[in-house]
Amino acid sequence: MFPFVSIIGTGWLGLPLARLLVQADCQVFGTTTREEKIELLTAEGILCNKMIFTDDASKTDIQIPWQTEILVITLPPTLGKQAPLHVYIDIIESILHQTNHLVHLKKLLFTSSTSVYGRAKGVITEETAIQPHTPSEETLAQAERLINENTRNYAVYVLRLGGLVGPGREPGYFFKDKKDIPGGEISVNLVHQLDVLNIIKHIILKDTPEGTFNICADEHPARGDFYPQRARQVGVKEATFIWGNEPERYVSNEKIKKKTGYTFVYPDPLLFPSGN
Repeated sequence: MFPFVSIIGTGWLGLPLARLLVQADCQVFGTTTREEKIELLTAEGILCNKMIFTDDASKTDIQIPWQTEILVITLPPTLGKQAPLHVYIDIIESILHQTNHLVHLKKLLFTSSTSVYGRAKGVITEETAIQPHTPSEETLAQAERLINENTRNYAVYVLRLGGLVGPGREPGYFFKDKKDIPGGEISVNLVHQLDVLNIIKHIILKDTPEGTFNICADEHPARGDFYPQRARQVGVKEATFIWGNEPERYVSNEKIKKKTGYTFVYPDPLLFPSGN
């Protein structure tokens, strides 16, 4: 039997994940904040419910089906105009409270970000101490702690995603028309949407040891090489970078490959397909 999967957040990542799982014969439930999206999800075989966020956490409405066996949380800490950053933790706590009553729950997956490493240097692994620097990074780090520390009878997977590239997210536009950007020598830590989706699907459907995992491409070209090349590929004016002597810094994906046997479809950001 394929599992019943609930996805909290059917946005840029959650919606294609829901579609992928429906194709794999999973029962899928998804939340959306947009009324007009409910009809779209339903038509694609995705059970759905409108999720309401406000700046008052007590009025936040998230209902997770009791049948849920796999729970995927793909909510960015910046929830737009519907709720300020400080409410994010209250929302995570509300979701965790509900998991205590989900008797069929086997796995919880949370999409975090490699940004929680902050300014850490060298080869960054899951054992590297996190150094959140911005309010958004601090919020994600706090959410990770809450999820990992919650008393549970299910496996937890914290997925620290690199910079996301894919449909509608073409890196060639990231620094359009910018000049003299410092740090041309700094390595990029990016990952294509398809690889993220494949890895999440693998964790959902296969026996995978729980834990925290970095999800990024194998290769880490320098910003000063990568972004101008992508700009040329999409036909926009390329940014210029100033090269310095910043210490080496890149995020390793060795753990996820070792634990799952996964081979990245797009291991080199220089060869990512166009994200237009």
